[in-house]
Amino acid sequence: MSLEQAAIAANRFGLGARPGDLQAISGDPRGWLLEQLQPEPSPPAAFAALPATAEAAGEFTKWLASIGLTPDAPALTGKTLAAKGGDGPAMGVEASYIRHFIPGYAAGVAARHQVATTSERPFFERLSRFWANHFTVSAAKADIIALAPLFERDAVRPHVCGRFADMLLASCRHPAMLIYLDNYLSVGPNSPLAHHPEVLPPYLRERMKGLNENLGREILELHTLGVRSGYTQADVTNLARIITGWSIYGPRDRPADGRLFHFIAFAHEPGPQTLLGRTYAAGGEAQGEAALRNLARHPATARHVATKLARHVIADDPPPAAVERIATAFRDSDGDLAATARALVDSPEAWTPRPAKLKPPEDYIVSTVRALGGPPLTGVQLLALLDRMGQRPFWAPRPDGWADAEPAWIGADAVWKRVEWANILATGRAAATDDPVAIAQAALGPGLGPETLSAVKNAETPAQGLALFLASPEFQRR
Repeated sequence: MSLEQAAIAANRFGLGARPGDLQAISGDPRGWLLEQLQPEPSPPAAFAALPATAEAAGEFTKWLASIGLTPDAPALTGKTLAAKGGDGPAMGVEASYIRHFIPGYAAGVAARHQVATTSERPFFERLSRFWANHFTVSAAKADIIALAPLFERDAVRPHVCGRFADMLLASCRHPAMLIYLDNYLSVGPNSPLAHHPEVLPPYLRERMKGLNENLGREILELHTLGVRSGYTQADVTNLARIITGWSIYGPRDRPADGRLFHFIAFAHEPGPQTLLGRTYAAGGEAQGEAALRNLARHPATARHVATKLARHVIADDPPPAAVERIATAFRDSDGDLAATARALVDSPEAWTPRPAKLKPPEDYIVSTVRALGGPPLTGVQLLALLDRMGQRPFWAPRPDGWADAEPAWIGADAVWKRVEWANILATGRAAATDDPVAIAQAALGPGLGPETLSAVKNAETPAQGLALFLASPEFQRR
């Protein structure tokens, strides 16, 4: 039995040990991780209870109509609605936006938290969160706030143990991504629509004026090859042309089966296109699918994905040997993400006793709740808490997602907010019968250092001992 490896499995690969977890998995910590690399037959109940994506997709337009605005309102389309003070009608719009969307958004945050804190498959959950951050969509863009919490459920979770190419295609066809990166507005310069814009309603005519490169650029830079991998601006432009017409159905023309992705041939750039030296024949939607599948198989994609996975689990400066091992598994399996994750588990560098990763705020909150068995937190409470700590869920500031390295989370103010919360939580929870030493040992096992153990053991009250444990370097890291 190895409690040390059990603690690494539960805290570094998983989302934090619950009472009894370390003993339960100590017989075969690696086997416990590998058993989790199975597709889930259906989403967890908390995710399944969220609205259908088809329902959420029309919420922004419905809200605009409810306040007498059209989708071309310049202050709302493609910009963040920040709920800050102000004068005049704009504040009324912001207040209406908050009333309409925040309850549903908070429900999505609560569902994600509930799944993470109660899951029996925390390694699967960590991978789901990793891939959702890799393919970031953000509610910082006002018109996808209802969709952002559903993207992980729809586009990511079904493929966590499947093929990377399938996850890439699912993300590029999801309405959240198509709206977030504006591809639904992209028009091929030589397409029939570019020559006959009069077929569009006036508000769309003003917005669908030409080629939009946002999604094409992020596919190359963030989702597949990575920066400095050899692609050029011409490749960005040509990929943007290849995926013109990748759009969504509007609420009035949506088919009965609820499909949302809509390839609009009328907006697609005609003719063959060259990407990374390979020419793709004209073929409508199939041209884009072929290009994306080849990008998924590119050696630079394998290295980019492997580097990010190793950075996420092992160290901010990922060990080259681990990166190569993971990249090889990705390449040799044709992007099989379960095989790729197995290579991560099989990397000796991932099992060093000393924790090298600082938990970002959301991981810190989740691991705290798992260690303590509570407290129950509502979506609104989570929003306030994580916003204060700087990581509001589904609200990354840029398409590259939340930072996955220590400098982003180690500032004095950020650390103080964690200590402050640890004190408040411990004061509100600890009873005379609580044993903070037992709680700390159950969460960290041999990872609990002697200095922290002594401090927790010699604390004047259970509340003080619990606060010292939650604020300790060992618990802050994984």
